[in-house]
Amino acid sequence: MNTQDAPFDTAQEQGIPREEVLDRQERVRRRLLQAGLDALLVVGRSFYDRVGDLAYLTNHFPPFPATVFSGQQKGLGHGLLLLPGEGPTALVIDGRAYREELVVADEVRGGSDLGAVLAELLRERRLATARIGLVGEDILPLAMFRALTQALPALELPAAGHLVRELRRRKSPAELRLLRRGAAIAGAGLKVAVELIGTVGHTPGASGTGATVTESDVCAAGIAAAMREGADFIRYLRVHSGPYSAWGSRWPQAMPRAIRVGELVDLDIIGAYWGYQFDVLRTTVAGGRPDAGQRRVLEAVLEASRRAVAACRPGTPCEDVVRVANAYLEEQGYGRYARTFMGHGIGLETVEEPYLAPGDRTPLEPGMVLCVEPGVYIPGWGGASIEEEIIVTGGAPEQITHYPAKLWAGP
Repeated sequence: MNTQDAPFDTAQEQGIPREEVLDRQERVRRRLLQAGLDALLVVGRSFYDRVGDLAYLTNHFPPFPATVFSGQQKGLGHGLLLLPGEGPTALVIDGRAYREELVVADEVRGGSDLGAVLAELLRERRLATARIGLVGEDILPLAMFRALTQALPALELPAAGHLVRELRRRKSPAELRLLRRGAAIAGAGLKVAVELIGTVGHTPGASGTGATVTESDVCAAGIAAAMREGADFIRYLRVHSGPYSAWGSRWPQAMPRAIRVGELVDLDIIGAYWGYQFDVLRTTVAGGRPDAGQRRVLEAVLEASRRAVAACRPGTPCEDVVRVANAYLEEQGYGRYARTFMGHGIGLETVEEPYLAPGDRTPLEPGMVLCVEPGVYIPGWGGASIEEEIIVTGGAPEQITHYPAKLWAGP
């Protein structure tokens, strides 16, 4: 598909409709008033990073990276929404261009010093001594917080992130549509990456396909395919081969390391479609045919993934999903190597609440979208994980990743 030529007046139809964003604002407004707050201050950071709460309530995605505070440049890569209990909303941006046809705010103010712009706005709105709930206290720059509270010493900023995040957990039909499409884009990127890995060790033919394929080659091919399929961006496509497949995560995302026949290769693609993220992980074997030890791990992880997905039913505590998968891996002799942080919610950010982790008793609810990713990582040997994206429904979960989970030869 190709959306680059879509006129601005139809772009809203492809993302989240304006009416839905306005409804979100009103629901949050009611919640903040019930909490005894005068307004909310909602913080967001860079479109590929921590934009969730801000984008949820404005459709604004700060287009610049978050940068060091220097001179008059204080707050690049950030955005701030003032959502009062009564009265017009105001979005403070870093002066960069923004999508007017998408953004939902009564007023937009730009500036290079976001804290100073916000302080002036609060004075104008007679909120300089108000009780304003802070959504995003974990990403509000300390320098901005200090400047704001020095300028407005009577301002109260109690934490209020839960007022928004509790609503974000359950996705609307429009959100689910975008998340389904994002999962399909992830599959398109993985398909090309796996096909390239499949050429490892093959004799070069007339097409020029060679025996040497690097992690970087695979990374580039998969990212290009996902972008052509319609992704906004790809944050990364992690390609971890051989002993690095045991790491689970590694910097950088890919290296100019030649992938060898018979090595395990982990592929983890993360990006977004119209702001809504995708995160899908697969494990394959270069050459396609695992040895006996690799096959046993791969089959165990595949079954653990199936059991974890099946456990994602309404009312199930998050930690029970982990328990189901890891009990099976324990039976197979891999308990000490099994992943305990086994997944997370996904939406406007890659990792959202709830977390599939021991101790998290959050009950699953219809409308939640989860990444479920059991894994086995054996240091010095290799590892495997299979990650599926699912929607919690009133019964059995809907799996929205359709790219094959089994990517190795054999029964």
